[in-house]
Amino acid sequence: MIKTLLIAPYQGLAETAKKMDVPDEIELDVTIANLEEGVRVAKLAEKQGYELIISRGGTASMIQEVVSLPVVHIDITGYDMLRVFTLIRGIKHGVALVGYANISQGAATICNILEFDVKMITIQSRNEVRGNLEKLKQQGYTVVIGDVITVQVAEQVGLRGVLITSGREAVTDALEEGKRVYYFFRRVNNQFYYFQETFHLMPFPVVLLRRDGAILEKNLLFEQYNGSDEILKSSTIYTIMKRVLESKTNQWAEIEGENSIYELQAFLVNQTEAIVGLSIHSSFNKRETKTVRIIGNSVHVPIIGETDQAMSLRENFQQYTHSDGAVCIIGEPGTGKYTVARAMHFKRFGQEAPIVVIEGSYLTDATSSQKEIQTKISAVQRGTILIKDIDAVQYEIQNTIQRLLCNLPKTMKVIVLAETSLEKLVYERSFHKGLYNEISKNVLHLLPLRERKEDIGAFAEYFLAKFHEEDGNETIGIRQDAIQYLMQFHWQGNISQLEKVIRELSIMTPANYIELSHVKKLLHNYEHMSSVEDQRLSLDGTLKEIERKIIELVLQEEDYNQSNAAKRLDINRSTLWRKLKE
Repeated sequence: MIKTLLIAPYQGLAETAKKMDVPDEIELDVTIANLEEGVRVAKLAEKQGYELIISRGGTASMIQEVVSLPVVHIDITGYDMLRVFTLIRGIKHGVALVGYANISQGAATICNILEFDVKMITIQSRNEVRGNLEKLKQQGYTVVIGDVITVQVAEQVGLRGVLITSGREAVTDALEEGKRVYYFFRRVNNQFYYFQETFHLMPFPVVLLRRDGAILEKNLLFEQYNGSDEILKSSTIYTIMKRVLESKTNQWAEIEGENSIYELQAFLVNQTEAIVGLSIHSSFNKRETKTVRIIGNSVHVPIIGETDQAMSLRENFQQYTHSDGAVCIIGEPGTGKYTVARAMHFKRFGQEAPIVVIEGSYLTDATSSQKEIQTKISAVQRGTILIKDIDAVQYEIQNTIQRLLCNLPKTMKVIVLAETSLEKLVYERSFHKGLYNEISKNVLHLLPLRERKEDIGAFAEYFLAKFHEEDGNETIGIRQDAIQYLMQFHWQGNISQLEKVIRELSIMTPANYIELSHVKKLLHNYEHMSSVEDQRLSLDGTLKEIERKIIELVLQEEDYNQSNAAKRLDINRSTLWRKLKE
């Protein structure tokens, strides 16, 4: 049974409804209330468990705005109009009809057909009723036809009001329409319930937010998630929401909390109402190195320098970026492999897709690694797979990596980074030939900084501009003789080491320009520390710190050849990589 309440704006409608045969599916109650009183009754009815409300005219419209139940309007039919015109057929002049368009338009047609002399006035709101009736009275009209509010005001201004009543036919139609609306509403509600249950039972935390950050809905896991408050307080939320609403694409971001880093995906829910969803895919401790990470919000990274390598890279950049096969970037630590990879990603995808970064030296278990990587790729579907330290991946895991790369969707670009020649590793049987064939279709070698020292000035100026923007450092330039002195340094750590030196110079320099004396003083300290470390090995520190010093000393003695260093230390290369990254 459909528990139904008919709210009649006038007594006659209530009496008509009470005398009718109601369909078996409907349990009908009838009450009398108009406009604001009808709204109050409707609100109470919703709390009392009614499932359908039927009313008429302005009362029905007002009720519809405040309740979540289906509301059916009792329409004014042609029969109703004929009845009211029949009632006043003896009045030849001075008759007007004042009502909304749904009344006046139908009435005008009937009057034209039957040649009734009735003035039609169409109103947009009930506030217009009194003014029109007062004008009609001044013009000599004596009878006004309309709905309940029109009749009530007519009596107040001294006119005869004739109510357009709704007969049995209109109520019958409303009851039948009520059944159809109710069953449709129930189907929609059931679907909404299933969607709501699905949302709340999602296997990862999800929250829906409005543009201003107000929470619209959150599922159970988000409510229980320890970092939810920290995430919602982050200003990054507004940045990622803005990107989603502007680009209409999914966006990825990392939010840095006090102790944890949270990996989020943001997606568009409703453009018109500016609703964005956020799902938390993973979190990890700041001190922990994550094996697989998703990096969003890529930015343009320029290719710095005027040497032959820099110019050649810029000329061939498009070819590397849009090639079908994987790109393998080889170079010593600190030569800018990761920077070039990010530049390729941005050139190909812009900010519309993320980078899935895989730390090759931390892949330790084939099964768990494959599962974690597949989960990330499934969540992304479009973007770049960037494998760092591919030459440090354990041999027994390399088959797994090859299978993953072979089954990637065509919307994914693969870039791998290596520090040593992969051909040599294949020859030494420490690198899988199948994986080598898969990733070495487009190889790019980056020279160490000591072989492209002409670019040191360009890098120095680039880093100074970067530190000025990020840290507010006052240093904005470096003297030419200071650059010449920097070019005499060996730069074992390559561009990464140069960046650290420039940062330190920008902090320690009190003036706007770095002078030769500043560079000499700092590099002298570097050389002195290096010579002291070469002479003796300090046993200060923890066991792990002493172990790292031994590894670094062996690496220096082996001219940073990690294969030779690993052999001397009697460990495999992947173990050496992990220890260096710790």
